[in-house]
Amino acid sequence: MKKLAAFMLTVIMGISGYVSNAYALGECGLSCCIAGASTSGVTLASNVGLSLQYEYSDMGSIREGTKVIAPEAVIGKKWVSGSSYSVPAKMTMQKLSLIAGYPATERLQFLSIVPYVKNDMEMRMKGKTGTLMNHTMDTVQGIGDITLLGLYTAYTDAPIRPEQRLTLGFGLKTPTGKNDVLSGSGYVHAMMQPGSGSWDPLFMVGYMRAFYPLVLQVNLFYHLTTRGDEGYEYGDQLSLDLISRYQVANYVNLGLDLNGINAGKDSDHDGKYSKPATSMVDNIENTGLTSAFLSPAVQIKIPNTGGSAEIKYQIPVYQNVNGYQQVIDSRILASITWNF
Repeated sequence: MKKLAAFMLTVIMGISGYVSNAYALGECGLSCCIAGASTSGVTLASNVGLSLQYEYSDMGSIREGTKVIAPEAVIGKKWVSGSSYSVPAKMTMQKLSLIAGYPATERLQFLSIVPYVKNDMEMRMKGKTGTLMNHTMDTVQGIGDITLLGLYTAYTDAPIRPEQRLTLGFGLKTPTGKNDVLSGSGYVHAMMQPGSGSWDPLFMVGYMRAFYPLVLQVNLFYHLTTRGDEGYEYGDQLSLDLISRYQVANYVNLGLDLNGINAGKDSDHDGKYSKPATSMVDNIENTGLTSAFLSPAVQIKIPNTGGSAEIKYQIPVYQNVNGYQQVIDSRILASITWNF
């Protein structure tokens, strides 16, 4: 299996509609953005819905399998006298996405997601002389990969406030983001590149069951990754999302989600991004993972308008990686939406 990209459909604001969600490469990227698109309420628009979503991922812990390991311990296992070896000490990934929703028919809706990403990484390195030192990489930022999605309501028991709904989705991630950003020693780490250079199909199925004011939903999302134009291929991604929303007041919903993600190993067909002897993050053996997140959320609708806002905080409850990987310690997603 290849790398992951999670996709969520959720019912929000007014508890009477649905929206679509997701995550990206490994634990980061596309899936989170699509997830935010879903919960933002942009798919509830009668004509056009617009949403601005901000995503902040904090990565500090390194795991070996399921256990946390210190950067110095990884260096101690991998460093060879007379050479250098580096591991990530801290990474932050930020994404600002413009999301647009358009209802073509009562059953068919389209979403487009245009992301702008900003990635920062601090490294811990042991040089040829055996000296430990810190190094801060230059910020990598730019337009990411634009995603287009179609959502089709295959079954619903009512056009408004349905108790059951089955939704099918198909999408395409396009290679609009740069994936050939260079540093002094060659290509920047694949995980820091704004884009992937590949055309990737996306598949989704979601089932909603409502017990108003409680709404429950199950979503299954599959991201079939392909080889990028620079030879790098992220692993396919499969995600399962269990979503709940409860209307506590006329304009306020509380939510709690459980998000499971499985990402396969990457492949570097042309070897442009691989430096396994000197860098932990440039080794494809250190890719592929299984993670689960618990995600509380608050959604607020602005009375008598088409506006709404949402904030979600994701906490990892299980992480199991191949080799050594820096993982997400927490993620915040915030969005503001206006439907016309």
